[in-house]
Amino acid sequence: MPISSSPSSRVAEAPTPVGPRSTAVTAFSVVVLAVAALAVALLVWATVAPKNAVQWVAVVLGWVFVAALAPRPSRAGDAVQLDPGDFPDTHALVAAVATELGVRPPTGLRVDIGFGAHLVGSSSTRRPVLVVGLPLWTCLTDDERIALLGHQLAHLGGPAGAGSALVAHAHGVLERLATLLVPLERGAVTDFEDTRLDVAYSNAIVNGMGRGVLRAVSFPAVLLLRAFERTASRDSRARAHAADLGAARVAGTTAVVRLLLTTMGISGLHTMAGAAVRRRENAFEALAAVRERPSPTAGDVARARTRARAEGPRGRATHPRGDLRLSALEARPTEPDAAALESRRSLVQRADAELAGLRPMLERPLRDELLDSWM
Repeated sequence: MPISSSPSSRVAEAPTPVGPRSTAVTAFSVVVLAVAALAVALLVWATVAPKNAVQWVAVVLGWVFVAALAPRPSRAGDAVQLDPGDFPDTHALVAAVATELGVRPPTGLRVDIGFGAHLVGSSSTRRPVLVVGLPLWTCLTDDERIALLGHQLAHLGGPAGAGSALVAHAHGVLERLATLLVPLERGAVTDFEDTRLDVAYSNAIVNGMGRGVLRAVSFPAVLLLRAFERTASRDSRARAHAADLGAARVAGTTAVVRLLLTTMGISGLHTMAGAAVRRRENAFEALAAVRERPSPTAGDVARARTRARAEGPRGRATHPRGDLRLSALEARPTEPDAAALESRRSLVQRADAELAGLRPMLERPLRDELLDSWM
């Protein structure tokens, strides 16, 4: 039998509440960036102070390290920008969902050939840009598309959304610090042969000693990065639960459950699209046929929950396990206002007509990507 959700009053809370975990990761980020700023201030002082030649070399090296660790603006890669003048209905749809959730719309919209959707901070201010994978969008039902946008936009709500720039910058600084000294890979031991003497000798022992030294030197930075990522991942998983509830406010619990089952089977969709390309078929047309699949049954949900549970703990994952997300949604079933939902469905259909025009342009890059991943 199909999944159903019981009607209930709409959730009034902000979609992304701030709790102890959000406060902890924000405080962690502030400390990291404050220490980095203090280091830069000390380096500026050392630069203007009288120095000998050796001290000048140390200052120059210090600025090289600062340049290596400095926060960098992120980019949306090869994603196609959707200008409001060319895609008015798509922008109107995103704005409508954002308004319903009580958040500011993202500063930009883009599509790429990925099988997912995400928010990326553009420029050094990390202003949010929503990137939606056209392959994923193509295979979703209208209600799933509303749920997808609702989940992503719910991440922009509340102080937790405003603090995401701090977290992103701090994580980038720690990640670059940890990778300044990277131990050689396990298989990087090489043998050298002296052809002049026709004698083979091995540097395996020296390489092993070098790896040990690098591990010891990089251990504090790696440990700090791991601690930050573990704190941030716990906060991210809590916000993902809240974003699922936000998506249910605008699309209904049934739509979010169906979306979760779809995204939990992304590898299968990728394989199906790749098979279509190898048969010289259009990948987008193959993905569009997925929309016509029947609604998942209670048995489908149970099997998906069992598969997700088999994944085990997810220490540094940014999203909770699928079975935990399903349980959280089912514990707070929500049904949006029928008239408002119908209005959003109409916007989705008009937005889809706009985005369908991009399929011919992205068909070849998607085909090449699918073939490369198959090879």
